[in-house]
Amino acid sequence: MNAYRLAYKLLKNNLNIYGFYLIVLVVVVATYYNFVAIQYNEAFVELTEQLQSAVVASMTCGFVLLCTVVFFMWHANGFFFKQRQKETGLYMLMGISSSRIGRVMAIESILLGGLSLLIGLPVGLLFSKLFFMLLGKAMFLDAELPFTVSSEAVLQLVIVFVVLFVVLGLRNYRIVKRSRLLDMLHAAVEKQPVPKLDVKRGFLGVLLITAGYMLAINFKRWELDLLIASMAILILVCLGTYLFFGSFLAIILSRLMASKGFVYRDVRLVSLSNVFFRLKLNYRSLAMTAILAAATVTAFSVSLSFRQFAEEHARIEAPYSLGYESNDERTRDMAAEALRGWDGSRVGVNEIRFVLAHAEYPGGNKRVDHNNKAILASYSEVKRTLAFLNDETHERLLEELQPGEGESIFILNANTMASPIQVEGQAVRLNGQKYEVKESLQFPFIGNTASYGKMNLYVVQDREYERLKGNGSEIIWSGIQLAETEQAGELVKHLAGTVSGGADNVHLYGEPYIWDYYALGIFFFLGLIMFLVFVLATFSTIYFKLLGDAFMDREQYAILKKIGMSKSEIQKSVYLQVGIAFLLPVVVGIIHSIVAMNMLEEIMNVRFALQMVYGTGLFGMIMLGFYIGISRNYTRMVYGK
Repeated sequence: MNAYRLAYKLLKNNLNIYGFYLIVLVVVVATYYNFVAIQYNEAFVELTEQLQSAVVASMTCGFVLLCTVVFFMWHANGFFFKQRQKETGLYMLMGISSSRIGRVMAIESILLGGLSLLIGLPVGLLFSKLFFMLLGKAMFLDAELPFTVSSEAVLQLVIVFVVLFVVLGLRNYRIVKRSRLLDMLHAAVEKQPVPKLDVKRGFLGVLLITAGYMLAINFKRWELDLLIASMAILILVCLGTYLFFGSFLAIILSRLMASKGFVYRDVRLVSLSNVFFRLKLNYRSLAMTAILAAATVTAFSVSLSFRQFAEEHARIEAPYSLGYESNDERTRDMAAEALRGWDGSRVGVNEIRFVLAHAEYPGGNKRVDHNNKAILASYSEVKRTLAFLNDETHERLLEELQPGEGESIFILNANTMASPIQVEGQAVRLNGQKYEVKESLQFPFIGNTASYGKMNLYVVQDREYERLKGNGSEIIWSGIQLAETEQAGELVKHLAGTVSGGADNVHLYGEPYIWDYYALGIFFFLGLIMFLVFVLATFSTIYFKLLGDAFMDREQYAILKKIGMSKSEIQKSVYLQVGIAFLLPVVVGIIHSIVAMNMLEEIMNVRFALQMVYGTGLFGMIMLGFYIGISRNYTRMVYGK
């Protein structure tokens, strides 16, 4: 029997072992095809040609997905190889050369990859229509996207995964060829190396994680570049996590094992020793699992946050249907007369009074206000505007932050979706008068108008406003809300003939801002998809790693069972052991994610507390269910015959 027929027969006989692995690969292949297909879908690219966020986001998600699947395949392949080491040893004992066995194993891996491609590609094609429908809905696209099969996407998918499976096959061939017969036959009782206690590396890991957290919390206060700060935080936290599980966890476990009062209670000795003595082999997996968990929670929380932010910021950019500027009473009376014929569609008119001010930071922070131009408004004016807009959330927040003597509130302009600028606690001069910025926020005022949309707003006490405006020209902006926005264009033409300055002083909000939300829509949708993939990858990575440990623990627990250890005691031991190897990386990942979300809040000037609760809560519940399921499976493997 040649190597190809033997590999096919082995694959057929071991499909029950490869079942879950094959399911994950099929899901990954189908998902990757749809990510790649975005950049080759002509109708979709034409609709979104004004913004390239869809293509960039899909390419980014595709790259992250590939990195994740490589890590997953690496660990899953290690589990399968360990489970079949005795089988490989028997082949060697029968006289089959290690090079031939290696060829069979390599061909088997490639055939398994080919099978996942044959199943995953049709699944991806089948669901591509639904994928693009949901994507278009998330991005506010009204046009229907036709079903297409992209030959370029199919070719790219095949090339990428064929390369992955061939490399994996060559790795299996190399491992088998270098293996020794005795090592294969006694794989299950292989002695684990004792981890070295490197105190310096352990505390360096904690220090790096702490430094990353400090950067994430204070990057605005320290006025750091956003890109440089983000990369530095990512490197510090990832490297710190690696050292934490590689060294610091070993120090903690060694201290626990040295405490006789703790370790000899119940079945802790068995669980802790199993985790401790395998830490040198498993710490990379634990660190990567923590990073995967952080990516999973962050992907889901960010997706929900972007959805909320898109809805809230649309209201900030366009709080009215249309608006016009008119500073003399006679013109406003004429405009009011012109509006009387539109009472059926008009909900209300809000007149907003403010002045333009010269804003200057003594510290020389010129990034805040362009050309030192800003809007100055009184506290009561802003509060009345929020009441008109029925914005109760920001109205309550404004009451809590009412400026005192010598204080002002900084409101980020409506044209900016996110800004890392930090001004809280800083001194600012408004028309020469010094004030301390009490709080930095963003909420609706006049919206993203052509004349004033890029100017930040400073809110001061009413008497301070009266003093600062002096003899300056007070601007009156009238915001109009319509029940039937279809008539807004006609009303603009009608007002343009009445208001001085014509169309230049009449602003139609409409939906020009919608292009800004393509980025949010694409990240919302693809973030949810990545969340599902990350959950599957996180679980499957831990699953194969722990089942590999269970395979090695069989003989140990068989001996413990013979000397009187009950099934309930073995179950307790397993739950503790799996809890350390499963839940600890998940908890560390969740903490990383909370810090990352806090940084996103600082960038976007919005609070995402509810989204963080949803993200961590859902992921925690899923992982808890996985933990219980894996622990039961682990118990059956080590306790069963």
